[in-house]
Amino acid sequence: MKKILLLFVFIAFGVQAQTTHDLNWEVGIGSNVDLTITVGDIVRWTWTDSQPHTVESESESTESFDSGVLTGNGSTFSYQFNQVGTNPYFCGVHPAMRGTITVEEGLNVDETEINNFAISPNPATTHIDLKLPEGTSTKTVSIYNLMGQKVLSIENTKNLIDVSRLSKGLYLLNITSEKLNHTKRFVKL
Repeated sequence: MKKILLLFVFIAFGVQAQTTHDLNWEVGIGSNVDLTITVGDIVRWTWTDSQPHTVESESESTESFDSGVLTGNGSTFSYQFNQVGTNPYFCGVHPAMRGTITVEEGLNVDETEINNFAISPNPATTHIDLKLPEGTSTKTVSIYNLMGQKVLSIENTKNLIDVSRLSKGLYLLNITSEKLNHTKRFVKL
């Protein structure tokens, strides 16, 4: 019961998906420490040797960050990326240690447009029924997880959608038609 209540609190406050990506940071890691992430995600570098290191953005980075010199196995530096773009970075102590963090736009939900259709029941266990505005027929229904990954897509669908194969969690459902292109959240129990 507490888990369900907590899930509804997150929905009520419009929780945005945020992921922490972990990278090992050590001598010999080379130049293959690249990631592609979504706006708002955090990258955490963990020192996995006892050498001093830094994590510093290159001058052409979209965002500017600098860990300062940290020493010791288990030391960490975290940075939240909030702008779309590329962020080449390096270790100021060991310049051969370098990588690039590429930040992409995540799935965006425009709150002002969210009331143009309804999902019921919500939360759902096996099926959801779409309540669409008068005269609207659906062309495509797409369901995304909170990482912005499409997990289900249905063309020319009826208003009843089978969600029984989805894992429990919070999802975003996007409908496109000749009159509608909107997104709503729903919970799969």
